[in-house]
Amino acid sequence: MKILVTGAGGMLGTDVCAEIARRGHDVIRTGRGERDGFVSLDITDTRKAVETIRREAPDTIIHCAAWTDVDGAERTPDPAYRVNALGSWNLAHAAGEAGTWLIGVSTDFVFDGKKITPYTEFDVTNPLGAYGASKQAGEVLIRETLPGRHMIVRTSWLFGVHGKNFPYTIRRLAEKLPEVPVVSDQVGSPTHTRDLARKLVDLAEDPLPGTYHIASAGECSWFEFAQAITAAGGFDTPVVPITAQMYADRFNSPTKRPAYSVMDHLALRMRGMDDLPHWRDALADFLALVPADR
Repeated sequence: MKILVTGAGGMLGTDVCAEIARRGHDVIRTGRGERDGFVSLDITDTRKAVETIRREAPDTIIHCAAWTDVDGAERTPDPAYRVNALGSWNLAHAAGEAGTWLIGVSTDFVFDGKKITPYTEFDVTNPLGAYGASKQAGEVLIRETLPGRHMIVRTSWLFGVHGKNFPYTIRRLAEKLPEVPVVSDQVGSPTHTRDLARKLVDLAEDPLPGTYHIASAGECSWFEFAQAITAAGGFDTPVVPITAQMYADRFNSPTKRPAYSVMDHLALRMRGMDDLPHWRDALADFLALVPADR
């Protein structure tokens, strides 16, 4: 099987490419600009996207590229829509022209966080801000443009060795601050990119069109996640709970984030594929891989 990965140099894309290669499939790494081992692909350029997919002729596209600056999306929405909506639209169109499957990675930010039980794939979406709305638009455009040959995968609170992430930030702050303030009234499921990558390739190998929720088992607040990170790292620095509003005021963040974005993996469970580890186990696996200089 030949699988093309967008955003292949990013935190998730790097792990996805490694998993594809580990299973013996051909991987086509793509990204913006020129880079050794990568095919240049600007997903916001419709013509070039179609030409690239036609030329490379993958069996499946795993679309990891995204605009993830949530505060930046609130201040200037257009760039987020160009990448998350138009980029997804272009890839869906290109996949349709080439007869290719498309797996689009989306986010828990498509939900408003007002539920008190985990969101299923069949719950109504209602994003609170521009980032979530741009990802929702990408979902809609993929569904409308490529019916029957797409899978939408929503995930949450990603962390991985190959990029900026919450554990790295907490470890850094714990080394230099007397205490670390962390939001305690937002709850989700921290997810290791290696675990998500494994599931994305599972779906590529055994495709069934539809929407899937893929995140670690269990749930916690950012505060609880930070406590687990500092405890595992042997830090004595106290983690101090603050509210989301206190965070927004202190760090000038315009983004409204869902207070509760835990997702039920109903689609995976129906297919007998829901075997993701608990977030605490995922964190332990991640920390075992962290380079000494991080």
